Amino acid sequence: AVDKAVWLIQLVASAFLLAALCILNIIPYKFMILLAVILLILLLLTRLMSSRGYKRSKKKRSGKGLGICFSILFAFLGVYALKANAALDRIAIGEESGRYTEQHGIAVKDRPFNVYISGIDVYGDITQNSRSDVNLIATVNPGTHKVLITTTPRDYYVTIPGVSGAEGDKLTHAGIYGIDTSIATLENLYDTTIPFFVRVNFTSVEEIVDVMGGVDVESELAFTTSNDSGLVMDVKKGENHFNGKEALAFVRERQNLPTGDNQRGKNQQALLTSLIKKAMSPMILFRANGMINSVAGNSETNMSEKQIKSLIRMQLSDGKRWDIESVAATGDDTGKQWCYSYKEAPLYVTVPDWSKVEEIKNKIDAILE
Repeated sequence: AVDKAVWLIQLVASAFLLAALCILNIIPYKFMILLAVILLILLLLTRLMSSRGYKRSKKKRSGKGLGICFSILFAFLGVYALKANAALDRIAIGEESGRYTEQHGIAVKDRPFNVYISGIDVYGDITQNSRSDVNLIATVNPGTHKVLITTTPRDYYVTIPGVSGAEGDKLTHAGIYGIDTSIATLENLYDTTIPFFVRVNFTSVEEIVDVMGGVDVESELAFTTSNDSGLVMDVKKGENHFNGKEALAFVRERQNLPTGDNQRGKNQQALLTSLIKKAMSPMILFRANGMINSVAGNSETNMSEKQIKSLIRMQLSDGKRWDIESVAATGDDTGKQWCYSYKEAPLYVTVPDWSKVEEIKNKIDAILE
């Protein structure tokens, strides 16, 4: 009776694990089938070892022990999968967007797309409107496994569609009017379409880096961060290992950089590139639950849960490395201009180098082809 009870518990735990993974829906089908076969073999093996007909009593007891251990492991993994699924529910607030729907015949994993990554200059509540100090566009081609990361300086002097008319303003001020306004401003600048966004703040950057166990980032320059970055520290040229607070200080610093905001944009690209590479590792699955929970409430995206899961499932299925290229918009940041959102005095701005903007347009178009 005890043998049968242990075997039934293992059977239930195995079924629970498979059901939880089906609900999570990020494991490729071929791996799910393989897992089901492995679970069946383990069930038969432990049943054989703990059966009454098995002659050697020590191995019979071992079979019971294995059955109990497997049951605990399967139950733990099942709960882990369900918790990860619940965390994804809290992050993915969007419905399937426009052309990128299975109903329209093309899923997000089958078509190149742009994602606007906005970093707002606050801690805490992600829903508040604030200046967007980080303005990155990730142009992703799932077919070719190429990513172009474009950074645009926060002080870029542009018009804000639907807000400033023909008057110029800083790109960062577009965030005051909401995420959609920032997206429209960048779409207008680069003559492209940006269907998706990811919005993060100081809290989410710190926590996601810490949950990942820190991150290795290549710095173009050696410098010391200032008090304005939130943490005074020395950054060396080349590879640096940062925890969350250090990574945030690295991407916030501009006072002690020779080209100010232009170099800060490159530093932001370097951190994002390192995070993408680490996130593409299969070992990230062991940190996935904590990583997802760390950004729930401190980040938001309009991608649907289904779209996020399809991209994760695609990566787990093929395991290919991504070719990541970075490009930065540049301009003249030595002068002041009147800005639509601030009427008291002219502000320092970066006047776009339009030849560089055109170069970026062409790069984005090439990835989207």
